[in-house]
Amino acid sequence: MKDKRQHQRIQFLRRVVVTSPVDEVRLVLDVLDYSMGGMSVFSKKIFIVGDELYLESLTSLDGDNKPLGLSAEVRHVENHESQGFVIGLEFKK
Repeated sequence: MKDKRQHQRIQFLRRVVVTSPVDEVRLVLDVLDYSMGGMSVFSKKIFIVGDELYLESLTSLDGDNKPLGLSAEVRHVENHESQGFVIGLEFKK
């Protein structure tokens, strides 16, 4: 099966701080991978396809939090039973 992604994914095991404008929840999520078009994150909280998230900051290689200031849309959600959810985010332009 051909991959439909426009950009190559890079594994990136860091953390991202996100807020959800709908319920104003602020979360720290684990980043699984990213590309120029989006990222996959792991979350204990479920999101719904179409939800918008604001990506506040990202943990850098040296452990500092670097501001991002990006909006992203939830494009897919994978349920991993009792462990949580893998959330696919697409950066908004």
